[in-house]
Amino acid sequence: MHSDHFSVHAVQFSDVDEQASMLTGWEQEYQQLGSGRFDGALGMVQTEDFCFIRERTNTALHERMVPPPGQMVIGICNSSERGHLLNGRPLGQDQLIVLDGSRAHHIRTTGPIELMGISMQRDLFLSQLHEQDDASVRKWLDLSVLQLDPATAGMLRHYFSLAFDLLNTAQGKTVHPISPRALASTVISNVALALSLNHGSNDLESTLPSRQRRERIVQNAIDYMRAHAGEEIGILDVCRATHVSRRTLQYCFEERLDISPLQYLKALRLNAAHREIKRRTGEDRAHDRHATIGNLAALCGFNHPSRFASEYKKMFGVLPSETVLRAVSDA
Repeated sequence: MHSDHFSVHAVQFSDVDEQASMLTGWEQEYQQLGSGRFDGALGMVQTEDFCFIRERTNTALHERMVPPPGQMVIGICNSSERGHLLNGRPLGQDQLIVLDGSRAHHIRTTGPIELMGISMQRDLFLSQLHEQDDASVRKWLDLSVLQLDPATAGMLRHYFSLAFDLLNTAQGKTVHPISPRALASTVISNVALALSLNHGSNDLESTLPSRQRRERIVQNAIDYMRAHAGEEIGILDVCRATHVSRRTLQYCFEERLDISPLQYLKALRLNAAHREIKRRTGEDRAHDRHATIGNLAALCGFNHPSRFASEYKKMFGVLPSETVLRAVSDA
């Protein structure tokens, strides 16, 4: 017999790495790409079998995420701002998000965004669908983003918002006015209805092979950049490592992440420095802070400390020394 016990967690964040680490069982890494201080929030309603998730962030990010093995995530974007991408495909208010826990997914946001969804065991989700809906979900899992008509997408956004509001209201009450299991079942029914009403041109067969290749090129390039971020590497080095031309690399990054390889390399180095400053400050508060910052700038590929400080403040809204002070106060 399944329990209807559930817990609600709602947390505000001013640190992008703290938010990325909050979802239990997920493998996530966020790179901040936009300028200014980070502000985010994460709400979770957790039960034995599923988790409702609502996440908000305020600036441009590259989010690499792998849901827990065997899980699938169904969700929708609740923000009107344009330009967001999921696995290289446009992500807006009229797209259904379908993520499989068997692989990594990449979200590139251009500014403020709110995402709402439900995570559950893939087999549990598929077992509750009709045979024709099951086939549709299995077919579109590789696409990650499905085009919906505006009315259908609006129905799903409204339902996800309503489910969160009902569960937040019910938290802590001895007698729940509505069963979380019933809400989850209704979510599945609404998604199945959205699929049956879907008239979008989601052409899997003609787009998947080339999209998979471009995804591999970008991921291999990012892996190389991360491994050699502290060295004096340039884009030609990345091209040689990934066995593609500069033009191909540029195209793949702009399509998948809406950013050039050079801009991404700089952002990756700044995010690496941001994390390392926090980590080292927490581990060794006795050393000279400014010397540590200078050393870290060099380790992350910045040869000029003053330029590093300027780029760092432009990205995160604070100087490296201010990050040190905050890390010390939080320790």
